[in-house]
Amino acid sequence: MKIDNFFAELKRRNIYKVAITYAVVAWPVMQVAATIVTAESPVPIEKEPRHRLKCENPFVRVFDVLIPPGDISLFHIHLHDGLSIRLTDARIRDEALDGTSEDSALKRGAISFAYRPSPLTHRVSNIGDTPFRNIFVEILPSLRASAGDRSPTTVTGYTLVLENERMRILRLVLAPGQSIDGRTHALRGMRIAVSEGEIVTDVPGEKRRMVKFEPGEFEWREAGASYSLRNVGSAPFEAVEIELK
Repeated sequence: MKIDNFFAELKRRNIYKVAITYAVVAWPVMQVAATIVTAESPVPIEKEPRHRLKCENPFVRVFDVLIPPGDISLFHIHLHDGLSIRLTDARIRDEALDGTSEDSALKRGAISFAYRPSPLTHRVSNIGDTPFRNIFVEILPSLRASAGDRSPTTVTGYTLVLENERMRILRLVLAPGQSIDGRTHALRGMRIAVSEGEIVTDVPGEKRRMVKFEPGEFEWREAGASYSLRNVGSAPFEAVEIELK
């Protein structure tokens, strides 16, 4: 081999070695960077796979949230006010995009409402031994939901939980055999079951019907709905009533 060709070949091989070295070093860095970008790329709430959209109309979107023990949601974005109804006892970690977090012990039946003057981006980890199940009702910006607010704040069988300019939240508990007669809702809204139950509903002008509720099931109603309820099951029935103003 000519001396010129010999040094040229060494130079070429050295360049290859340097390139390979850079590639070996850079690959893990690129993988870590890709992981960080993926982890910190929030998705809209309806794109988060553990938030299952069950109902949508001009006034609300209803999500059934289920996170098994040890699982974690994606970072996701809440744009609107919302109501959470816990269906299980659970321990969760709520983590913000900046890495700050807060651990909470949640109780079945607990209700919370959150205003969203600005978007919230977070993810939720189930750090307990039981599934975390939550019904999240997103209150959409819209015209006034109902024509007037004439619903009584005190109703037999109901306990007022929270009231603000957007909604009224009541807890319904019916013992076996207990009835509520002639309940009329001036406001549009919905009922969400917290427990199992067998409920007979009588609506004026309609056929009597019996509904077997499972936790998390719900019924939407329009303003002016009137009915009577009776718990025909063998256990107390618990539900949350939402009235949109």
